[in-house]
Amino acid sequence: MLVEARGLTKVYPMGVTALDGVDLTVERGEILGIMGRSGSGKSTLLHLLGCLDRPTSGSVAIEGVDVTRLPAGALPALRLKRVGFVFQAHNLVRTLTALENVALPLRYRRPRPGDAMEKARAALEAVGLADRMHHLPSQLSGGQQQRVAIARALVNEPSLVLADEPTGALDSQTARELLALLRRLCTERGQTFVIVTHDALVAQACDRVITMADGRVAGVRM
Repeated sequence: MLVEARGLTKVYPMGVTALDGVDLTVERGEILGIMGRSGSGKSTLLHLLGCLDRPTSGSVAIEGVDVTRLPAGALPALRLKRVGFVFQAHNLVRTLTALENVALPLRYRRPRPGDAMEKARAALEAVGLADRMHHLPSQLSGGQQQRVAIARALVNEPSLVLADEPTGALDSQTARELLALLRRLCTERGQTFVIVTHDALVAQACDRVITMADGRVAGVRM
């Protein structure tokens, strides 16, 4: 087991309950989908699993470490080492090349000179963009930009990769190629993916799908 969440509750100001006692486990090497209507708690759950926010109550353990008990100052290092993020909007720096974008997270680990670029090149090669690494985001298609975002999420070799609507801006063919890439990385590297999505195509590609409703887990499809 890679991730274990128990009794997760998140209540925002004005008494808005985004999560209401969620229990969830994520197995190492699986692709887990999270579906549900807008406002069902999907993104909130993803943020808690990725240590981007803290629950009002409950716990999240990643590789046996209860991250909800860690001081706030310890969370950035944990995210850097163990968690990768892929967002629908890519969040690429427009003035940097694909290679430079992918190398950005490595700067915080202070690698030896040249190591960051070498690892960034390897990550781009893994997502099939060896011939696009010196291109700016504006010179890449939407699918290629998303692959750069995935390479950036993978460059630190995290055990857990969280993706929020990664196919939302892609056509169906590009989405299929992206899902095939995630499956290959999952198989070859043993990495684990948790994907928030509204896309039935994504759900079909997942090993398991949980459905959220009103801040709770309403169903599970194996």
